[in-house]
Amino acid sequence: MELLQTPFAPRPKELDPIEGVGWGNRASLRLVSGPTYHSIELVTDILDPKDIERVELSLNGSAKYSVSGETLVGLQAHRKNYAEPGRYILSFGDPTLRTKIGVRQTDLVTLGGEIWFVHITLRAKDAPTPSIRARAHVLPAQSVRYYMPRLYEITWFASATGRTPFDFAERSPALNLKRIHFMDESIQRVRVLRDSFEEMNVTKADNAFDLTQSKKEQMAGAFTLDFIRYGFGADGMLNTAARSQLAFELDKNAVGSVPVIVEAVEQVNPLPTAA
Repeated sequence: MELLQTPFAPRPKELDPIEGVGWGNRASLRLVSGPTYHSIELVTDILDPKDIERVELSLNGSAKYSVSGETLVGLQAHRKNYAEPGRYILSFGDPTLRTKIGVRQTDLVTLGGEIWFVHITLRAKDAPTPSIRARAHVLPAQSVRYYMPRLYEITWFASATGRTPFDFAERSPALNLKRIHFMDESIQRVRVLRDSFEEMNVTKADNAFDLTQSKKEQMAGAFTLDFIRYGFGADGMLNTAARSQLAFELDKNAVGSVPVIVEAVEQVNPLPTAA
């Protein structure tokens, strides 16, 4: 695999100008296809992440990343990465992991002829036009893409207090979860059930301790299951395959919506085998 055979040395690069920047607009940046992107950074004078309603990364019109500015800030805080106000980072590879394949597995491999766009939706407000420029850390091109990083948000709703199981609908042997963040302060315990087998069972206090021990930080108001907190990505990820159900049972002390942030990686091609 090229991700193991080629040197890991991401180089900073300025990207093309972003078009259509303005409050209430959906600005766009077309990425050059071919390079491998380790990260893309939006350098702005927008200090309040709530002003960035949505950042989307799409391949041929299909969104692979779709999150808010607040989510991008929170994810960097969870990993304890250094951050500055106004810088919003789409992290593909994960430098917090311990092995080269773990760090590089979720790099964004782009192939010739593909159409990649980053769209930034800004909140409508009466203020001077903001400034946004884009930069990236890139690696050499790869001829085959084996993994596609995914980052998206969904919402579940608990109509009663106590234990409520939510089925993770996007089940597949090819889809693995790196982290899942439940943005709800009322969650006291989470159980993960694959069919009739209990994969995990952890309280809010114990989970916060586990994250701190692994030098990770619990996002404010969240309950984060970090499956790769030990630093070994391929070993730790939760595969979503199940015969009938992959359920996240949330024990809540309040009724209401549960915003969920999903960090995942999808295998899109079979791995090469030894000749």
